[in-house]
Amino acid sequence: MKAAFISPSLVGVRTTSLLAAGVFLFVHGLFWAFPAVFVSWNSQIVDRMFALRSTLPAFAPTYDSTVVHVDLSDRTIAALRNFYLTRAQYAQVVENLGAMGAAAQVWDYIFPGYTSPEEDQKLVDAVAEAGNAYFGMKFTLSTDPSIALPDHELDHIRYLDSTAWAVKVEGDDGELYRATGPLITIPEIARASRGLGYLNLKFDRDGVFRKAPLLVRYGDRYHPSFAFRVACDYLGVTPDRIILAPGRSITLQGARRPGREPQDVVIPIDRHANMFINWAGPWETMLHYDFGDVLRASEDRDELELFSEELGGKIVVVAEVTTGSGDVGPVPTDNNLPLSGLHANVIYSIISNQFIRELGSEWVILIELGILTMLVLLSARLASIGLSLSMTGVLVGYLLFSTASFLLGTVIPPLPGALMIVFGMLSILGYRFFDEQKNKEALRRSFEAYFPPAVVRRIMANPELITAGGQKKELTILFSDIKSFTSYSSTMKPDDIQRLLNEYFGAMVDIVFKYEGTVDKFIGDGLMVFFGDPEPQADHAVRAVRAAVEMQKKTRELKKKWEAEGWFPVRIRIGINTGPVVVGNMGSQRRLSYTVLGADVNLAQRLEANAPVEGIMISQRTFELVKDHVRTRPLEPVRVKGLEEPIKVWEVLVEETPIHDHRTTPGVPEEQSRSE
Repeated sequence: MKAAFISPSLVGVRTTSLLAAGVFLFVHGLFWAFPAVFVSWNSQIVDRMFALRSTLPAFAPTYDSTVVHVDLSDRTIAALRNFYLTRAQYAQVVENLGAMGAAAQVWDYIFPGYTSPEEDQKLVDAVAEAGNAYFGMKFTLSTDPSIALPDHELDHIRYLDSTAWAVKVEGDDGELYRATGPLITIPEIARASRGLGYLNLKFDRDGVFRKAPLLVRYGDRYHPSFAFRVACDYLGVTPDRIILAPGRSITLQGARRPGREPQDVVIPIDRHANMFINWAGPWETMLHYDFGDVLRASEDRDELELFSEELGGKIVVVAEVTTGSGDVGPVPTDNNLPLSGLHANVIYSIISNQFIRELGSEWVILIELGILTMLVLLSARLASIGLSLSMTGVLVGYLLFSTASFLLGTVIPPLPGALMIVFGMLSILGYRFFDEQKNKEALRRSFEAYFPPAVVRRIMANPELITAGGQKKELTILFSDIKSFTSYSSTMKPDDIQRLLNEYFGAMVDIVFKYEGTVDKFIGDGLMVFFGDPEPQADHAVRAVRAAVEMQKKTRELKKKWEAEGWFPVRIRIGINTGPVVVGNMGSQRRLSYTVLGADVNLAQRLEANAPVEGIMISQRTFELVKDHVRTRPLEPVRVKGLEEPIKVWEVLVEETPIHDHRTTPGVPEEQSRSE
């Protein structure tokens, strides 16, 4: 049987590599085509890591209360009995914070317009006296480098020009945000202050604030963010000691925190100069003081001294956090965080030199390629169940690795790698499934040419029937051959030869399958069949003889039909032998054949060559097994190649042998006569 059963093979390395490459492109295509979905999902997974970290004190950023909040809250409004504060009251808080010894008072406010000259002047005087107050301003930020600067509001522009920073730039700053439309705290207060910084923030696609732009370009000059200006001043870093490397870092050379040795602070940034905010924790993590308490402290010397002990040397962030304030937004650690907390976290991250770094894209790609390489190697060695378990372990390991890396300060995007593992595994398993189904279907069609349908179903359900190693069994082998076919075919057209042989072999195979025999091979106009395997058959010899009788009778019907159609009178010889043979898959890795080998196979072929035309010759062993089931007559012993002594043979009587009753053995008619 030339169709070999090959167990479902593992997908080759080449095919798996192509699938892995397709998965790599597919996942990155998803992030490119649907960033609002997949980029946001990835960011939200990182948010959960922030939440996890806040519950693990060993990994959370250390907080030493250098940065604190003074909040104008609902409690303040209730105590002051006035929602609208005057500039004189703001001036009193500025004066009090200065008297308390705050290192910096960071007002998350823009005072864009004038009120009354007296009120405004009180605030200007208090700010100038304190010498450590910072205020906000606002830009419109864009990534379009062609935006033109306005030629109005000259007083604002002169202030911006005079306070711009000249930083060192290493690399291309073409993707930094471009600033237009400045709105600043009125110039009198701005000039009296320690400085202004823009309060603009950029939220991600899902509306969550995760990053803060530290530097923007206004014309050909640079301006710092509110928090960045405060942090640089606190560390004593002037603009000439700031190195901007877009897409990599901002370096503060010789940064010196009070009471500590100077060191370079390297802030990781993206191509827009965004810093990934290293959240110290929820809103309550930092210390908070009430604005009203600070305002009233000047009325009580003891209270002022107590606040001096609390706030002396601290960076104090002052902001309105009343209910209904619009200056709130979602961040990884809070659903509605007053955004003054964002500025405070940026300041604290910089002065404490504690940053979250995003792994560079080239390293991320290397990790992803490593994952896919592991997938290819595992798929070449493991079956589907083993591959599924292994890649599930790899997925869990990758997520744990990504989480551990985050806890140690580096963000490795968790979602792309996880999707590559999942899609890679599913694609290979899916390919294997469809490939296996395709192979099974091809095998089934192939088997149907050699095995009866019932046997095919059993083989497909239990492939071990024919995939086991070679076995030695006693089987019955049948050979048949058309008498003088070579002579007849020499005068026929190829199409006619093919048509007639197909008709003949079709009829013969149907009979073989009726008795559940196995078609081993077609040899020109000859046929080799065996009985008793792959399904064990105790009566394999009887089945073979009964099939031979029916084959002879069917051939005689074909003879009459072909002669009537003008074709040659087809006649066949059949030889049958029973004996021990080796049965199993034989051949090479490229092509196997499920067949039988041995001297008794050769003897069956010799018997066919010596059989009478339109007769059936059987051996001694076959005769012993069928003598009680069919009528036979002895023939003269024959000499066969390979044997020194003549062997006893018998002829099965075709016409007298009944074949119509099938009650005794499946596929085998009940015998109605005995051997002589």
